[in-house]
Amino acid sequence: MDKPAGDFHPPPDRISELISCLMTAISSCGLYSAKHPVVREFSARAFGIIEEFCSHGDVHVTLIGESVIFNDVPFIERKVHIVNFIRRLRRKKIDKIIFSKTPDLSEMDAFVIGMASGGKVPSTGHISVGVVEVRLKNPGDTADALLDGGLSRVRETFQGVSRFRELDMVGLEDAVIDFLGVLKKEMNILRIVGPVKTHNEYTYVHATNVSVLSIFQAERLGFPQETLRDIGLAGLLHDVGKMFVTNEVLDKKGKLDECEWTEMKKHPVYGALYLARLSEAPPLAAIVAFEHHMKFNGTGYPETKRTGKTQHIVSQIVAISDFFDALRTTRPYRKPLEVPAISRMMREGMGTDFNPVLVEKFLASLEQISAPG
Repeated sequence: MDKPAGDFHPPPDRISELISCLMTAISSCGLYSAKHPVVREFSARAFGIIEEFCSHGDVHVTLIGESVIFNDVPFIERKVHIVNFIRRLRRKKIDKIIFSKTPDLSEMDAFVIGMASGGKVPSTGHISVGVVEVRLKNPGDTADALLDGGLSRVRETFQGVSRFRELDMVGLEDAVIDFLGVLKKEMNILRIVGPVKTHNEYTYVHATNVSVLSIFQAERLGFPQETLRDIGLAGLLHDVGKMFVTNEVLDKKGKLDECEWTEMKKHPVYGALYLARLSEAPPLAAIVAFEHHMKFNGTGYPETKRTGKTQHIVSQIVAISDFFDALRTTRPYRKPLEVPAISRMMREGMGTDFNPVLVEKFLASLEQISAPG
């Protein structure tokens, strides 16, 4: 007969090893695939430790604030993999995991895949996952109120970030949840993504608009709901590498000279490297940061030696959103354009700059929601 939770207290060193194995498997699964040898190896190691623990009875893992509890005993170690595990649980909105009896290896694999994905972590016969349901703080909020709330979160996060300080991913995730709520309440995307009004607000308003436009496109293309949060985050973070570019280059009113343009073209690389080091940033964000200026036919930047390299589908979506919003915004070197003019330019870039199918779908969606009656 299994002992109830609390009768067995796993040794701290084995708990640490378990979490280390889990985080290695989860991170590798996010970067590669579930069948990668590293994923299989560390998933199997984690399974072996859980099997050992479960021989004494059920194992309860509980998240309370910034602490993880094993069978009612706080685990106080604060090594990097422990902190990352707690952050991952918070991001997945998980507050309880129960390993009942001994799960089989396929259940452990499903748990690792779920933790690495953008969707929900499934409960199985012997692994129960308690998820905190995410709801709008006030379901009665208007689209404008939700948008203002999301904008405020993005502004606060971007103002506090630097190349030496990690982004507050929780704040950005909350902002994306607000944007998802906005799109459920307001069908006309052009009423949501207003042009930037002042130079000082460009960074965070443009990032917000690109995020909302990218979610809008993904929904219209039929992407599953569980992927929309990561797509929204990728849109928010596509230009994060610009914080490594000097203000003299970013704010120059005239045309960039060759040296300045060379520096500007490095921001996708800077952004991808920065995001790749953030354990809480979805891998998709680093991919999009790197690829959003590559162009559909591969003639953009950064240049790669890999032949036949094509943009990820979400990078193609974000590139369209970025182009559309940037041209609607007043910049030091040009005036904003109206939607019909931008649409013509996007069609001219079909097959070279942009995926023709995505452009046609995006413009058709704009026409549909803007049509009277």
